Amino acid sequence: MNLRTKIFIYFLAAGTVNSCAQEVQGDKIQKSNTVAVDINFYDALKLRSDLNFERNKRILYTTIKDYEAFEIKYQNTNMQMDFVIRDRLHTAIYLNQEKNLLESMDGSRFDLPQNISASALTDEVVNLIGSMYYGSSEVRVLKND
Repeated sequence: MNLRTKIFIYFLAAGTVNSCAQEVQGDKIQKSNTVAVDINFYDALKLRSDLNFERNKRILYTTIKDYEAFEIKYQNTNMQMDFVIRDRLHTAIYLNQEKNLLESMDGSRFDLPQNISASALTDEVVNLIGSMYYGSSEVRVLKND
């Protein structure tokens, strides 16, 4: 499913759930109740509720502009890269940012290589999270799937 189709479905669903007036401002859709939704932000599918951090997910900020770049299979698995990042590694993806970096659950920021493919970036994220105390168990489970 391409990005335009996803956006169309999102707007269709949002229109049926909430009939508030909306106006488009750049990359953000501003709802009349003042809640902004950024179309470049893809939230984590699973959150870590077992840890005592201020936030229960990580955030991958990336210069990659197209979410479809993450919709290919991760290595030799049946999982797509976006699923690995967002579900298995409890990480939101924030597209079209100034640089590639990962923000951990405790707020620490880790620079990632620039000008690389989504596949190479996913490998970097998996390796980085695998080197973290809590992330190592997530990556160990991922590698066994």
